[in-house]
Amino acid sequence: MTRRARVVVACSLAAIATAAWSASPANKATVATGKVTGGAAAPAASAAASAAAAAPVEFSGTFAAGTTYVADVFYDARVLKTWRPVKDVQPGSNVAWTVRWDNLDRFPALKTAAGQARTHRFRFRVVKTDIVSGSPQLPWMATYHCEVLAAEPVAAPQAQTQTQHQQQAKPRR
Repeated sequence: MTRRARVVVACSLAAIATAAWSASPANKATVATGKVTGGAAAPAASAAASAAAAAPVEFSGTFAAGTTYVADVFYDARVLKTWRPVKDVQPGSNVAWTVRWDNLDRFPALKTAAGQARTHRFRFRVVKTDIVSGSPQLPWMATYHCEVLAAEPVAAPQAQTQTQHQQQAKPRR
């Protein structure tokens, strides 16, 4: 790729990032006036944050910055060593993704082996999304920065009795 093409791609990405930043709900006050005012923006932002925290949305596979979600998550101990949603994440075509949980230190039970062995129900807020690519041939990488608001273990499925296991094991004639 020539130097000029790289400059064009970099400028295009900067323009897209700027447009996405200015379109996000958290930045409306700064875009409209050009500066943040201490008196009016702070109460409006805290009211919006408390409203978002009060009404979480069931996670459906996509992350939106500023939205509060409720989702079942599991600890991926084999590959990424992080908590991942049970539902499939749909970031887009040719996009790899990861979730960065910014405040897991507030939940010490999630760091124990017993805690990591169970599926948990997280209530979390997406703080921001970073999307980068190092090359046109490589996939895009989306990092979702999330803040955990609450975490509780999901009840384990009811254990089957020994007779149920034996009935399932016998072939029907």
